[in-house]
Amino acid sequence: MARRRVKTQPPPEDTEKWMTTFADLVSLMLTFFILLVSMSTLDQTGLSDISTFFKRAVHVLESGDGSEIDIRPIKPIQKYVSARELMLAMRQHATKVLKESSLEHHVRVAILNDQLILSLDNAVLFRPGSAELSPAARESIERLAMLFASTPGQIRVEGHTDNAPLPATSIFDDSWQLSLARAAEVMSVLKMHGVNSSRLSIAGYGPSRPVSTNRTVFGRQRNRRVDIVVYTTTLE
Repeated sequence: MARRRVKTQPPPEDTEKWMTTFADLVSLMLTFFILLVSMSTLDQTGLSDISTFFKRAVHVLESGDGSEIDIRPIKPIQKYVSARELMLAMRQHATKVLKESSLEHHVRVAILNDQLILSLDNAVLFRPGSAELSPAARESIERLAMLFASTPGQIRVEGHTDNAPLPATSIFDDSWQLSLARAAEVMSVLKMHGVNSSRLSIAGYGPSRPVSTNRTVFGRQRNRRVDIVVYTTTLE
């Protein structure tokens, strides 16, 4: 006798398969936007971490009035921040601070031996033979003061000249006096705008430390400068 074949019903069709694909899409979009937010806040977060570390470790963080840099430590930093990492962060922010200022195209920023060096062109800062800052240059240095007041490190202001004789109208006896007076003028602006005086020092080197030849106009122009050197003490 032939066996009776039993008809099997096909399994019901899953009408919610699209939910899996949709959920994956939403997850990818969420990840994408989180990455965008993280990248857009990387600089501020990195500088906040660096400032928190130095405030806890060496206690040299000074706060200036009316600072344009808002640094609010969020959590204790767990990693060691090297002096070079600090200088790299400060170089980036110094460039932003000077953007669209009188010094934007007249400052050279470099890191040498874990020191941040900002070389300011004297042609923009002072008249020949004078140690009085121009109003535009004073405003630019005030911006730098706000940055330095909110970040750690010692600051040495160095005055430099070329080997050409001073103009007859100059009140200074020689280039050494002029370079020291110019460094003192820049330092006074930093001090008046929030940088603690215990962090500041000055030096006048006259024509003794040229960075270019004094035989050409361009070389002498490069040698006439004020260097702002930011450095940190060695951490134990």
